[in-house]
Amino acid sequence: MHILDIIIQSQRISEDGTSVVGKVTFSIRTRAGKSRQICMDCHTRLSKRIRPDALLISDAIRQLRRMPEIRSGTERLSFAKGMNPLRNACAA
Repeated sequence: MHILDIIIQSQRISEDGTSVVGKVTFSIRTRAGKSRQICMDCHTRLSKRIRPDALLISDAIRQLRRMPEIRSGTERLSFAKGMNPLRNACAA
């Protein structure tokens, strides 16, 4: 599973200010060469050290790694050249 692009939508901080919620969409190409999109609903604890968008991407990647084809080793998770989605994840 080769990730070509990542889009974050509906990102928001929870009303109590403790978590970040949003949708993360991955544009991917499978090992069989098919292109598709996978949309993940993400909800994770907010951090003062890591940007909210990076937290959502991290949670979405965690969910991808739990997919049967990734867990079994049938598919490997990779990113498009030059894409490092968690680089510069620390908050300013």
